[in-house]
Amino acid sequence: MNRILYIFAILFILISCGQTSNSNLEYNQDIYNLMKVVINEQELNLNYGLKIEPEQGFDPSNTDSKIFESLMTEQETNVEFKMSDSIIYSYELNSENLLADLTKQDISEMIKQKEKLKSFKWNNNQLGFDLSNKNNWYSFSVPLFSEDKSKAIIMIRDLCPGLCGGGKTILFIKKNEKWTSNTGMIWLH
Repeated sequence: MNRILYIFAILFILISCGQTSNSNLEYNQDIYNLMKVVINEQELNLNYGLKIEPEQGFDPSNTDSKIFESLMTEQETNVEFKMSDSIIYSYELNSENLLADLTKQDISEMIKQKEKLKSFKWNNNQLGFDLSNKNNWYSFSVPLFSEDKSKAIIMIRDLCPGLCGGGKTILFIKKNEKWTSNTGMIWLH
């Protein structure tokens, strides 16, 4: 009798793990399906390299929590930081573009996802960038989706050695099975 209970317990655990893996696989597929849209819509160059470790936020100068908070309170901001005589870091926050369709519920769901995806790494086999290119490369945040997966926010950076490159935060909105984008933040190094 104990042996039968032990076997059922192991089967239950294995089945439960399989279900979790399937939901993670489905979510990962949603990410890579959106990335195909991002690459095409933003006309990203597949000859560029890719940083496999995702960016941890949407803006190099703030945490996502602060960015989400600013999206809910600010309408438009332009900021320029002079870090030294040769380095100027600037960004434009136009939250009006993002606020039109992003709700507090969406933001709450996105923050939960970010926590769950801390160990995510890009699989370049699904993206197709040239990992040998060390002169120009992209770095992305993990796209975060609204609960109904009709909205997603992502940060894209294009980088090169030295003090060059830039980036932007983009909100993608899916209507009638087609993704469109609104750029909310743009910055240059």
